[in-house]
Amino acid sequence: MLSKIKSVHLQDFPNVLNIKDEKDLIVDMDTIRDICSTALSLRDKKNLRVRLPLNKLTLIGKNVDGLKKYQYIIADEINVKSVEFKNEIGDLAEFKLQLDFKKLGTKLGGQMKNVLIASKKGEWKKLSNNEIEIGGIKLSEEDYSLNLVPKNTDSTGALSTNDTLVELDIIVTEELKLEGLARDIVRLIQQNRKEADLNISDRINLFISTNNELIKKAINENLTYIKEQTLSNSIEIGDKKGKYSFEDKIEGEVIAIGFEVVK
Repeated sequence: MLSKIKSVHLQDFPNVLNIKDEKDLIVDMDTIRDICSTALSLRDKKNLRVRLPLNKLTLIGKNVDGLKKYQYIIADEINVKSVEFKNEIGDLAEFKLQLDFKKLGTKLGGQMKNVLIASKKGEWKKLSNNEIEIGGIKLSEEDYSLNLVPKNTDSTGALSTNDTLVELDIIVTEELKLEGLARDIVRLIQQNRKEADLNISDRINLFISTNNELIKKAINENLTYIKEQTLSNSIEIGDKKGKYSFEDKIEGEVIAIGFEVVK
């Protein structure tokens, strides 16, 4: 016996009051979720499926260095080769002023006209005490909000905190496309293994039939990866079907997958 306790099911729940809050970790995880959500939204906008690997994601902001310890989590969630960090936003984005005109109209009365004119012209400045000056009027933080707006919305998004940018490299090279196709193939094989009711540890000889040259190239250039992921001893491209045979499509192209269990 590893323990004198008869059964874990007969024990009391631990007292959570004795467990210290990981406040910093919670804040970091909220930021990581925000980063992933923003990056996945950029992927979706460009129709870049998650299984398609991309070269890199760059986090840009004053406080991003503290997130370096989570770069592998981010890379895995977004499916990028690397995550880079930069501190200066520079000319990648600008802050746009948003005013609560209804609230300010009541508060400023006749002075509101000057604020409206200055707002349309973009004539305002932020003061050192977090106030802004616009149309000769000083406004406190409760009277306005500043939204970080990227100049290139195709590949760049701002976090909800308005202090960090997520820039995604959306250029898909042939190498990345082939790797993405290989991952699609692996998914189909794993699905077909499950449908054939194979044991998770069963090794197979794999047969793949397709008329698409790009899919053939993806297989040949990622043979080791496909073998490792699918427990395949061998991969043969041709018309042989094997004991188990399935047909499916990848990006609209027909692909036939067959295999036999290695005894």
